Amino acid sequence: MVDVWKYVVKMKAPSPVSYVSAILLIVFTAGVYKQLTLTQKTANNCEMTFMFEYPHFVEISVPMNRGKYNLYAYTEGQTMEKIKSMKFYGTPVIFIPGHSGSYRQVRSIASVNIRKMYHIQSNIKFDFFTVDLNEEYSAVFGGVLLQQTAFVSQCIDTIIKTYEHDYKPTSIILIGHSMGGIIAKGLFIDPLFDTNLVELIITLATPHRPLFLADHYMDSYYDQVEKIWGNGLDKPRSSFLSNISLLSIGGGHRDLMVWPCLTYTPHADINALSLAIPGVWTSTDHQCILWCKSLVKSIVRVLFDSAESDSDDTIYEWRKKVSTYHFDKRSNGKWFHSNLHPVTVKLNEPNVIEWNETYKLQRSISLEKGTAMPIVIHLPLVEKSLNYEMTAEAVNIDYHDWVFSCKPDYRSKKHCLFGTNWSSNSTISVSKFMKRRHITLKLPDVHKLGHSNLVFKIKNTKKPTALNIDMYEASDRTNEITWRFWYGVFNRYLLWNVNVFETIQYKTILHGWPDSICMHCVYNVHMVPIKCSKKNHHAVSKFIVPWTQGILHGITSDTYVEPLRISLENIPLSNATNDPYLQFILDPKCNYRIELELSIMDTIGTIGLKYGLTFPSYIGIIILLVLSNQFSQLANSTKDDCSIYHNSLPSIIRVFKTLAITICFLTVMQNQWPNINKPIGGIDWLGHPLKAMIFSSLLYCITNSFMYFATVALWMMMLFWGKAINELLVRFIMKTLRKNATLSDWILYGFGKLPIAVSMIAILISYNTCGTVGLIISAFFYYFLLCTMVQDCIDQLIYYPIIFFKEYFMKGEKPGLNLSLTSIHLHFSLFLLWLLICGCHLPCSIEWARNYHHSKSLDPDPSLITSLILNTCAGIMWQMDIPKRNLKFYAQLSNLCIAASIILFLFCQTALFRIAPILTLVFVVITLHQCFSSWIGVQDPTDNQVSGANDKTPQKKVE
Repeated sequence: MVDVWKYVVKMKAPSPVSYVSAILLIVFTAGVYKQLTLTQKTANNCEMTFMFEYPHFVEISVPMNRGKYNLYAYTEGQTMEKIKSMKFYGTPVIFIPGHSGSYRQVRSIASVNIRKMYHIQSNIKFDFFTVDLNEEYSAVFGGVLLQQTAFVSQCIDTIIKTYEHDYKPTSIILIGHSMGGIIAKGLFIDPLFDTNLVELIITLATPHRPLFLADHYMDSYYDQVEKIWGNGLDKPRSSFLSNISLLSIGGGHRDLMVWPCLTYTPHADINALSLAIPGVWTSTDHQCILWCKSLVKSIVRVLFDSAESDSDDTIYEWRKKVSTYHFDKRSNGKWFHSNLHPVTVKLNEPNVIEWNETYKLQRSISLEKGTAMPIVIHLPLVEKSLNYEMTAEAVNIDYHDWVFSCKPDYRSKKHCLFGTNWSSNSTISVSKFMKRRHITLKLPDVHKLGHSNLVFKIKNTKKPTALNIDMYEASDRTNEITWRFWYGVFNRYLLWNVNVFETIQYKTILHGWPDSICMHCVYNVHMVPIKCSKKNHHAVSKFIVPWTQGILHGITSDTYVEPLRISLENIPLSNATNDPYLQFILDPKCNYRIELELSIMDTIGTIGLKYGLTFPSYIGIIILLVLSNQFSQLANSTKDDCSIYHNSLPSIIRVFKTLAITICFLTVMQNQWPNINKPIGGIDWLGHPLKAMIFSSLLYCITNSFMYFATVALWMMMLFWGKAINELLVRFIMKTLRKNATLSDWILYGFGKLPIAVSMIAILISYNTCGTVGLIISAFFYYFLLCTMVQDCIDQLIYYPIIFFKEYFMKGEKPGLNLSLTSIHLHFSLFLLWLLICGCHLPCSIEWARNYHHSKSLDPDPSLITSLILNTCAGIMWQMDIPKRNLKFYAQLSNLCIAASIILFLFCQTALFRIAPILTLVFVVITLHQCFSSWIGVQDPTDNQVSGANDKTPQKKVE
């Protein structure tokens, strides 16, 4: 009995490297799975906004509308009748939804804004408009970006014309969610657009650099946006955009669609993450950022505070102060005004308790029942404090101005009449109970003013109040570590062991993290209380990145523990930028052990989600290397045979050699022409040779292991499901044509013999609908052909014992079993190539399906040309018995595949739309080589003498 696996599969045992790759794939998959389920497993601390009154959307007619887009005005309650009569009196705010976003997503921001307007009885009014962009998939199909931009521009003109002359606005506010933020920035691409109309743009979870480049339309659109907005380095923002405030807000690590590194843009006035915004302090997912109540309130406060200014600043400068206060350094109140913290404050008030402090460097004042009278604490500074810092924590001190410096009056020599206010330097901090504010002052800055006292005020209150003060020499409380990515891998890395009481501030500077191998590694910082002199305690850890706004917080208390999660999302713009650092505000009644731990699974998941965008290019590289080996076998084999996919994989040594050489070219290319491969997602290591080698090898091994298991599964399906697929097709044809099984069999037989008919049908469908649809139809038929070819081989194996018995015992002849699997193996590799091309163009078919009720064909269609070419090639190749025997130039075809794989590595890791044209070109060359075999000629007979001697039996054709 012939062994089925010997003839059909012929797979050799995996190498040890394959087992290592399989382990990497399992770990990688587990990390990605953990990251994807993070939002479901962790609590969402955002409170949802709720509607006070039923919302209404009043449609506004837009001239030259293409039919699939619309414009609406939002209204609810008392304003409904005015809006329905098209009477607007406030500043227009236009909401632009993003990828698959609905115009109804404006409800939270608009409703809270209306409630706030009624609550504060302000003369400032806003009218909210929202754009319906048909919920198009603009993040994966760039062909709609220019259409959406043109419609939003028309909406702005329509809105301005809707206002009566006396209320005609001079500017508008744009709020864009996801890709809607890119549309807001892209309005200025049009030179005819009036840039003076827009003064403020707020982007929510917007990818300011592309998540991935699915087509050249998206690449071109982002290029045009960067051309006018700049990149923060060699391209500054255009002068006509200098007075436009751009605020970018990201969701943080819970947003798995748009990561924090994508929401950062160097030309924004504010880059903030929701988990770092004062008063919000929680990460939001991609949709939650629109309805998170605390964040929505902060945005509304920015709108109101920006619209009313009593300072001498320009509108742009004032708006930047307002947004900085609310999104970065909020010192106390919910509202900002120019006199929030007056520079000079009168200190000698009547009926206060004067508390003259000693020269003790650390002190804590705890008033558990509050105080009936205001308290003023005078803290004299000694001369040695010139090299010192002071950190203070105010607990439940509601007064805006609470910390000052002064010089004692020459009469009293103790007290001060007036003081300089430092309260604006303080920031509110995350807390699970009681409001907390922290401030750190460099005492040399105080001495420069000629002051020798620090003064703290505590207002009379019935609430528990506390004040913790810590004065120290900066070098004693600061340690510096040179960053190594393996810190905290095997056990927690000790940062501080605080074994003394009364101290509250410690600092750790992280040198060299931006230059480390794993910039996107995720770490947890733990503050473990060792000994406390009281039951209730509270400590806060902070992570400060100087080139971004906002502070990340972690909490340790007697009832709640939340480690500080840190990850360096963005690299600094220049080498002169200060290093990121950790700051710890401890409870003075506790000792702590502060440790750093690498979160391995979070790191793997983060790397997988960010770097996984390169997988299509690595899949293409692997398939091309397999094809190269198969063509090399056809050129050198004495049997003119090529082995199965799994036996044609290149050796790991050869792969690493190729990677090393290619990475050298890649490094030179990135340094000379950095715009060829733009950073997408989290992939920004292509110009760094060591990082490129490490991550490229890792990604190759993981992809290779994935492809190994995927192709094994595909072979199993072809081996055991071939008959089932044939029967399903017969039943489908019978049901469609309402005919008997005989006619269905004849139809399938006809398609098997005349596959050019399928190719022509696919071309017609591609031309009239979408190119990807034609590719998918041909892919299904290609798979059907493969199943048929494999089934024929299996049938021969099954019937071989009967034939053997008949021929050997009745005629005395021993029959031969002539199975040639070369055609199956080559077609299998070409089928994988076809599937990858379909995958690269899959977003086109998704967008076509979304807009099918508006248009039967996709316009523009990046996949059309590819589909026409490939289906033409398929119609030719499916008619032939390939590969042709003893043809010339198989060695050259092998080299062509290697060259194409190198091109994929150099140019396609961050530009996925380049993969399909390269693979299509390879497919065309293979087709031409096989089609014009009579012109190409055969190899020299002397090269195949051994083949002629050994291979005497003719090869049987396999249909």
